[in-house]
Amino acid sequence: MKLHLEKISEGQEEVLVRYRQMNATVQAICDLVQTPDKKLLVRSDGAQQYLPVDDLLYFESIDGKSFAYTEDSIYQVHYSLKDLVQAYQDRGFFRVAKALVLNLYRIERFKSQSFGRIEATLDNGEKVLISRKYAAKLRQLLEEGVADED
Repeated sequence: MKLHLEKISEGQEEVLVRYRQMNATVQAICDLVQTPDKKLLVRSDGAQQYLPVDDLLYFESIDGKSFAYTEDSIYQVHYSLKDLVQAYQDRGFFRVAKALVLNLYRIERFKSQSFGRIEATLDNGEKVLISRKYAAKLRQLLEEGVADED
């Protein structure tokens, strides 16, 4: 798949997708462009605010509470990890450990570890360990995505 980007100084942004056959990858691109920014209500220091879901690196559960992490802040969320995966899997969120849901679109690189685990380095430099239970599902997901490109 070839990518062509063009910076414009004014006018409306647009996306042109050329494809021979509709597949999961092309559909995901279309869904991403057509879906308005999803926002999540978070809490920090007693105040509540909405954050764009695409800005989040991952969700983590600690002592029965769920937290959302951005590049520079941590926010508490009212939902369980299961609910967050169901709501945002179309935005690239994938469960990678019992207490961790990761935004796959924020991963810069992967590195295999011992015992079937994977170390993921996020685009902010933070490293996250993907457990072997979820690593197999992630590998399968990534292989299916590559197969769709043919």
